[in-house]
Amino acid sequence: MKYIGYVAIDIQFARLRQKDRDQGLVFIDMYDLPNTDLSAYVGLIITNYVDEDFMMAHKRLFEDYLNNGGVIFSFAEMSQSYLPNAPIWYRSPIATMFEGIDPYDLNYRRGVKGFFTRGYFKELPDGAEVIVEDQLGAPIIYVDRASTNGTLFVGSGTDLYQVYRDEESSANRLPAQILDTIREEYASRKGAHV
Repeated sequence: MKYIGYVAIDIQFARLRQKDRDQGLVFIDMYDLPNTDLSAYVGLIITNYVDEDFMMAHKRLFEDYLNNGGVIFSFAEMSQSYLPNAPIWYRSPIATMFEGIDPYDLNYRRGVKGFFTRGYFKELPDGAEVIVEDQLGAPIIYVDRASTNGTLFVGSGTDLYQVYRDEESSANRLPAQILDTIREEYASRKGAHV
């Protein structure tokens, strides 16, 4: 199995469980990034639990990774541009999400509304494809296959892998679908079977 790095600071919200590791996720403490061989991973998930000043100081790591065909799925609410051509985000209302998942299950958790998206993007890189829009038509998740030799998925907040992994609704399909998407994108970029 090809591994996917899960980049975050080492706090309780970002810790992986055995089920996550069984699916090929490997926790990468963001402060270890300068000493980590990112080429060992078919993809990276960047959570919204990151130190943006540190990420900005090491943005070349992400540029090199993407230019070598890497796949990044970012959930960070970015106020600094440490990912190539990724715009900063702005607060927004809630939106719907992926195939086979009831929008209600994403918008409400235990009766509380507002867990899925916390922002939107005003400008996108040239060639970016909007995957999900909010109800006002603003982009909240997009994919950029044009800016680098890799693929950059960018969401406007909330770690969709962690938040929905234990839900008792159709939203619990999302974490596995994210991992499948990363592996499929890597395979299409590298011409390999993953």
